[in-house]
Amino acid sequence: MKRIALFAALTLLAAVASAQPSPSFSIGPRISSYSTDLDVDLGRVETGRQTSFGLVGDYRNGAVVFDWLYNHDPSNGASLLDVVADTSDYERNWGEATVGYAIAPILDLQGGIRIDSIRLGGARLFGGSIFSDLDLDHQAVTAGVHLHTPNRAQVGWYGTARGYIGSAKFDRLGERVNSDTSGWRAETGVLIRIGESNWYIVPGAEYERLETKDFGVDLKSNRLFLNFVFTR
Repeated sequence: MKRIALFAALTLLAAVASAQPSPSFSIGPRISSYSTDLDVDLGRVETGRQTSFGLVGDYRNGAVVFDWLYNHDPSNGASLLDVVADTSDYERNWGEATVGYAIAPILDLQGGIRIDSIRLGGARLFGGSIFSDLDLDHQAVTAGVHLHTPNRAQVGWYGTARGYIGSAKFDRLGERVNSDTSGWRAETGVLIRIGESNWYIVPGAEYERLETKDFGVDLKSNRLFLNFVFTR
């Protein structure tokens, strides 16, 4: 009788295990066209439409999912609008990494970290300095939701919304200062499988905002992107 019960239990466990989806992962490059508005005290910088690149990936095992994103906005000539001023250079590196749990086949709850590094050349108005070179380093914790089609079909869709709170260190008028930060990011995209291969193209759009509590730093950025990812 004990052997029959043990055999039945093992059979049930094997059936449950076979019903679980196998682990999957994706990784690939991204290219995007972004535009960033950056207010710093009395100066406002708009990059105009520029090109950037990065890398995306995720790993899913059952209800647990890990995903990450890195993006590099390279140095570009930025213009100061609404004032008579010299142009300045803008560069930014930023990324996010989260761990999530699927509470439904189409919905993940996520939490993780976010890191930003922003460099902006000094701007001058009528020969006088508006602000010194901006050298901002930002770290934050982030949390949000990821809504998606339940499996990797020929065509899929996803949407991500995350908020974050953290702190930033940056130069202001030649002094190093600290400030609490808050912000949010929303992203949506369509996954299109290339034939019967393991490759997908993912066009999409993104909007984000980052603010410091003190010293008047306010960043707004919108982005059109194209990811090219390998999935397994």
